[in-house]
Amino acid sequence: MNLSRNELVVMWSLLFIPLGAIVGALSGFFGIGGGVIIVPVLLFSGYSAAEAVATSLLFVVGTSLSGAKKHTSLGNVSWSTGITVGLTGAVTAQLSSRLVLSISGTYDWLLNLFYLAILSYFAVTLLKKTSKPKKPKKSTVLAGMMIGAMAGLLSALLGIGGGFIIVPLLVSWLGFSTHRGVGTSLASVLFISLGGLVGYLPSLSLDYITPLALVIGAFIGAPIGASLTDRYKDREISRRLAWLYLAVIASILLDLGAASFPLLAYASLTILFVFLVGISLDFRRRITNQNHFF
Repeated sequence: MNLSRNELVVMWSLLFIPLGAIVGALSGFFGIGGGVIIVPVLLFSGYSAAEAVATSLLFVVGTSLSGAKKHTSLGNVSWSTGITVGLTGAVTAQLSSRLVLSISGTYDWLLNLFYLAILSYFAVTLLKKTSKPKKPKKSTVLAGMMIGAMAGLLSALLGIGGGFIIVPLLVSWLGFSTHRGVGTSLASVLFISLGGLVGYLPSLSLDYITPLALVIGAFIGAPIGASLTDRYKDREISRRLAWLYLAVIASILLDLGAASFPLLAYASLTILFVFLVGISLDFRRRITNQNHFF
């Protein structure tokens, strides 16, 4: 049976549902939108930088919405802080979305270098984090606005929702536990990703089949990941988030080398795949070990 090109595109896009579910589980668990994994996959699939970022932001809306809903039921969300961070980030996301649209296709490598610098800093920060509680800043509102401003700029610039910067800053600046930081981050990311989309959608013509498949998967996986946070200590979540960042760093470095050695692109995806398999097995161990609660 011969399939038309459109039918093949639809079938290929449906494969993004399980990917969306897996990354959605990571989103609910780590408090990130999931773009750190989705963007490299989309770039590998032939999307331009702007298309990959915009599609990722659509996915992030789904993961943050479903994840924040579950974390709210677990008591892990400070909505006052989340709204402060999120609305500030939504405004600054408008600025960086215009920057990406102007450099897409010409200076895409700059986005990768920026990824490396930011992820490296926070990976080291999370690995050095101690269990000693931090004293919160005197002005919660001001600190929240500063976090939102930075997250919003990075969100639309990299298509990552900003959660990867929000979680460690909520913990270090505002004294949140990692669990509360994860839940509040997802609430913030919902507003930020919507703000970023406003800057992209009028300028791009997207195929919405792939984003829809990713979002369907997100609504399956994000609540599962959120529920799993109850089975881990704060320190355990932080260390696993740091390992995620390190996996993405290695993937980006290989992507940069793929310009000269195309086979490195496959090695880049392999690293992300290995991490996904590893964290999935870790989740499975915690789920099956009914007595493993912290």
